[in-house]
Amino acid sequence: MKEAGATRTMKRAVNIRIESKQAEQTQTQQAKGELYEKNGAYYLRYAEPDGEMGQTTATVKWDETHIKVIRHGDVQSDLTFRSGVRTTGGFTLPQGRLEMEMYTHGIDRKLNEGLGSLAWSYDMYTGGAHVGRIRLRLMIEEDRSE
Repeated sequence: MKEAGATRTMKRAVNIRIESKQAEQTQTQQAKGELYEKNGAYYLRYAEPDGEMGQTTATVKWDETHIKVIRHGDVQSDLTFRSGVRTTGGFTLPQGRLEMEMYTHGIDRKLNEGLGSLAWSYDMYTGGAHVGRIRLRLMIEEDRSE
């Protein structure tokens, strides 16, 4: 299923609400970023609002088959999520690299031209041990403050 307006390449300023839930802990963060479409995929780029990430830029790329989260800066990571599939990735921190695996339960796209809601849930494993189930939801809306 192709999103409407998938040929658009113009960058748009957006407001992002990031909701993450692990166990009974829910965290909500806000960020400003830019959204654009390129070669049939959408890209969402923003500065990580989590102070523990330092100066880190996150890029979330998605298409019809997967979501990829790439971080550059003080924290580096490359995580891929495919519904019903176990994927590998990792984080590079000042202390070293942490390899991990993610099993994605599902991806829910409620988007129109990249705006709307993108959500997914996954189990995370490090060293073969289950770390927890994480649910993420990105609410992306056009920034009309300009």
